[in-house]
Amino acid sequence: MSAIHEDFARLYYHLHPKWTENLSHQSVRVLQSIQMNGSMTVKEIATRFRLSPNTASEHVKKLEGLGYIVKQRSATDQRVVEVSLTTGGRSAVKSHTELDASRVEQVLAQLSPAEQQMIEAAFQLFRKATDDCFSD
Repeated sequence: MSAIHEDFARLYYHLHPKWTENLSHQSVRVLQSIQMNGSMTVKEIATRFRLSPNTASEHVKKLEGLGYIVKQRSATDQRVVEVSLTTGGRSAVKSHTELDASRVEQVLAQLSPAEQQMIEAAFQLFRKATDDCFSD
């Protein structure tokens, strides 16, 4: 199994996009969590990342200042403030978590169509198993 870890790290090293902004790993994870959940409260962010409410609030304030998230009152409970991603926030998540499409295409072009299908099938199988194990 250590080969999977090593292979993934090497793939990510070669295929990640060049970042234009310098976000902390924690900030990227907060943005990614909001993306996966649609919207979250500061309390939910604090709980998910085992942060104090003040620290979670600071992350939210920083990300809001960068234009990556917006705060709004919940439609069902006006006492609750939810944060959600802006277009810029979705772009930041993409650039910090996805692979560079042109680099992936360059590598896949070296493989046969059958090999490309095998890789796609393996990734889909692994992603589905991961979703099944770790769905929130």
